[in-house]
Amino acid sequence: MESVGRGPTDPRARRSAGTSVARAGRRRGRRRGRRAVSDVVATIILLALTVTLFASIFAFVSSFPAPPAQNTNQFQASLVRSANGTYITGITILHLAGPTVPASVLVYFKSANYPNAPEFANPIPVGWGIGNASGWNLGQTWTWNFPTHTPDKLPDQITIYVVSPTQLYYSVILPGQLIQVGPTVVDSGTTPANPGIGQTFVVWASISGTVTAGSVYVNLGGVPGLSGTNQAMTLNSLGLWQYTVPSGGTTAAGTYFAFITAGGAGLNTTAAVTVTVASTVVSSASLSVSVVLVPQPPTLPGTSGYLAAVVTYTGSVSGAALTVTFWANQTPGGPWKTNSTQLAGPTGLTISGPTSVTVYSTTPSTLSAWLLNSTVVIRASATVAGVGSAQGSTTFGTANLIQGIVFSTSTSFTHNGATGGCKTTGSPLCPFLNVTVWDNWTATGAPASISVSGTVTANNSAGTKQYTYTIGATTVTSGSSTTVDPVGTKTRWAPTVAGPTYTLSVWLKVTNGGVVIGYIYDTFVVTVS
Repeated sequence: MESVGRGPTDPRARRSAGTSVARAGRRRGRRRGRRAVSDVVATIILLALTVTLFASIFAFVSSFPAPPAQNTNQFQASLVRSANGTYITGITILHLAGPTVPASVLVYFKSANYPNAPEFANPIPVGWGIGNASGWNLGQTWTWNFPTHTPDKLPDQITIYVVSPTQLYYSVILPGQLIQVGPTVVDSGTTPANPGIGQTFVVWASISGTVTAGSVYVNLGGVPGLSGTNQAMTLNSLGLWQYTVPSGGTTAAGTYFAFITAGGAGLNTTAAVTVTVASTVVSSASLSVSVVLVPQPPTLPGTSGYLAAVVTYTGSVSGAALTVTFWANQTPGGPWKTNSTQLAGPTGLTISGPTSVTVYSTTPSTLSAWLLNSTVVIRASATVAGVGSAQGSTTFGTANLIQGIVFSTSTSFTHNGATGGCKTTGSPLCPFLNVTVWDNWTATGAPASISVSGTVTANNSAGTKQYTYTIGATTVTSGSSTTVDPVGTKTRWAPTVAGPTYTLSVWLKVTNGGVVIGYIYDTFVVTVS
């Protein structure tokens, strides 16, 4: 008997197998669904962790303090020495690179050998060393001259700091040992650049290093018509060595070479300067310059003006290029620095003769606050291409509105250290040391008062003793005077060393509303035996 089973052809078997396959498919689908949900959740959690971690790190880094501002300025400082090389007479600082330094930034000097000298006692605003300009610009030299009495005898060591409340701009130590550096001809040329045949012209040179007086010469033997012997060059007010070739000297046009020789520090240097002579015979006698200040010299500080040059040309050259440059030099009374400012005239000028033209400085004079009790010299140089150059100048004095003197109530006495010498109490009494300041500034618009401050020194002629006293800010009312006792209220001056004479010197700065308007300088001689 044949057995019967559930083979593939059995309908019941086929239904059972289909059901199993369906159940297995559903189970696989559920597992895949669960895995897909888990991947999305994991990705979201990982992204949240990443964002949280980055935010934490960013917040942590952001809490770091900002680095201090970095100084990008560069400077070069130099000592200015006396002609005999034994004294330090001043300091110059050249602004080599970086942004403008505000005028309110302070400059400190510290001396190794003379720490108590008055010029090292107080900081100096940057503005004072650049003609009271609003900022110290790139390429500009800051200059400060010490009073003539200063005992800064070499060798000394000067430390310089240029600082603001938040930043150190520059610091350097300048050794006062005199270092002899041989001369170098930095630049040279002629004025005018192309003189005509027979025209007078100036050969000039800029020389750095140590130069011995009377040792700078120019040899013009290579220029037709000029002598081959060495001609002595002199130092002009602009710091250039120059020699003026007289008219009628040159005889031929062309480009030639002259040779400048400078000696100093046991060394000599020689450099060539190009001399180009134009073919046209001209005479600069046809050119003249007169100078005025517009408006006319001010009687009160705080007023500005334009510098003007009236250029008169009587020749016949037409459409010649005209160049005009101005200088304003202001020298306060006493041993103070001279403020010198150079201003250019407008560019692109031409002139056709015969005529007169007035040329103004392109900006108002930067010496807008003319110092009181000062001498002002205004110069203008005009050059006409192919004709030559001429200079003119005018000089005036600013208002003498504030005056001051230093004096002793006795002109002759015995010093305090001697037997029977003067005494601060008792007999014989030492004298008082007084400074009196008069404010005669009563014109319309004058300030109600001014302030003076500075120092008084007493140097004996034997060079063995110096006394220095500080005068703090003292108010002087307009139309009145004030007497200051530098030694102390009702305290008598009692020098302990004989002179035989003492020179009393006072130098005061005069301000109004914090602005420098002038200076006071005076001396008085006392015999102290």
